[in-house]
Amino acid sequence: MTTDRTEFRLVAGMLAAPQHLEKLQKLGMSPALFEDSDLRSVLDAFQWYCSNHKAEGGKVDLPLFTAYLTEERHVTPAISSLVTKLTDAGGEDMTTLIELLDRLKTRAARRKLRAIADNITTFTDSEKQARRVEDFAADISEQLRQVARLSAQSREEPIRDELLRYVEEVRTRDVSHPHIMGLSIAPYDNLNAALSGLRPGFYYALGGAPRRGKTNLMIRLASLVARNEKIPVLYYSYEQTRRVLLTRVLSQESLINPLILQTGDIRTKADLVARFNRGIRETSAYMDNFYLFEGDRQDTVEHIRSVAYSIMDAHHAEHCAIFLDYLQKVPTVNPYTSLQKQVDEVSGLIAQLSTELQSPIVAVSSFDKDGCRMDTEASKERPTMFNCTGGGDIEYDADAALIIVKDYHDTTQLDEKIANAVREGAVNPHHIPHFDILNLYIDKNRDAPEGGNIIVQFLFLIEDNQMVELGYKDVEERYSYAKAGKIFEWLLSRGYLEAVGPGEH
Repeated sequence: MTTDRTEFRLVAGMLAAPQHLEKLQKLGMSPALFEDSDLRSVLDAFQWYCSNHKAEGGKVDLPLFTAYLTEERHVTPAISSLVTKLTDAGGEDMTTLIELLDRLKTRAARRKLRAIADNITTFTDSEKQARRVEDFAADISEQLRQVARLSAQSREEPIRDELLRYVEEVRTRDVSHPHIMGLSIAPYDNLNAALSGLRPGFYYALGGAPRRGKTNLMIRLASLVARNEKIPVLYYSYEQTRRVLLTRVLSQESLINPLILQTGDIRTKADLVARFNRGIRETSAYMDNFYLFEGDRQDTVEHIRSVAYSIMDAHHAEHCAIFLDYLQKVPTVNPYTSLQKQVDEVSGLIAQLSTELQSPIVAVSSFDKDGCRMDTEASKERPTMFNCTGGGDIEYDADAALIIVKDYHDTTQLDEKIANAVREGAVNPHHIPHFDILNLYIDKNRDAPEGGNIIVQFLFLIEDNQMVELGYKDVEERYSYAKAGKIFEWLLSRGYLEAVGPGEH
């Protein structure tokens, strides 16, 4: 029998990348889908092998697998030759494997439908019925339901296996230190605790007005995940070039203004040389995991899905993290005349993709005019996710909704503290950074950790693209002079403010 190419490619792809087997099984992959009996035997043996042996480095121990086939399954020489051809064929990316699986499921469903049609024809053409019509119809109905289940995207299973894994995880859990459920974004320790990290399968929506540091916060979160977790991180910007994005990453690590990085004389200034070298060293720690993309009309959520699977394949990774800057500019396959409808579709697709990939996705969302108006000193109310374009659906779809706004009161307190120091001659008036104090409101947090606050404060140092976590905001706090004093001392110690000695002013 001629080997079916679809079946052959699917088995070869799994042999080349065993880490995909569990995902494909959840999507309904089964030896029963295969018409080729030899491929069916190989796949059946491969499933047993993977359930009993861990694939080191994402590779199958071919001698061990072949020995199992020979000794336990008593395979024919033809199957042994087939295994060699399969392993020589190489692999496919996950997107292709899913497409091949869908093709097999469709073919298997059609085979069953043809068999059902033949049964109906035989029954209706027979002059003498051995069965009652209602019994036959009930049997056919059950067979049709089986076809429907076969064509479903995922394999339906009771909770037994998942429950056993849960029990084992609890039994072996390390409780010697505080634990988060997601990917670490330390040293943002307060935000890390409040969100329990960026969790696999979660969709995070971040809303804010222009110039509120949304992109800076996104880039910092992305670089922290790449550094801490050593998994692939995909950052899509639909506004900026890769060069600009990389400059901002390097600016955060080197504490050098992006304009100086791009045009300044760095080589002849010792301080800048030291900071530049430090920035290169810090960025190098995660440069192989961090991917920057200039989003264009082709970069739909469907295309991002394919790219994510491809990069995860290359890293032999079970998870990745995706950052989208920003949601309102993500294109759709079918263009909409209404931005509201486009945002609704994109937001829903992001939620589905985060679940499918079992990876966190963080998407920035822009405020509408009302949202921007609310983020002003004169406003008596603050914006929420409903003040984003398509905001209602975004908050509905997202697992966590984050809103970043300026804290005008605390920013003014720090301004006054610095101004007083200038009047007293304590700091150099020509060496004062531009800054804002920002509040990050966690308005929605599915399965939130117990306790904690819902507002995390940041000091945004605008020239250096720095987002420094200050801690939780006390909503009952009326006076913040002490807080301003602590930030003032921190700015002095880090060189953002320059102290002036006696006789220098």
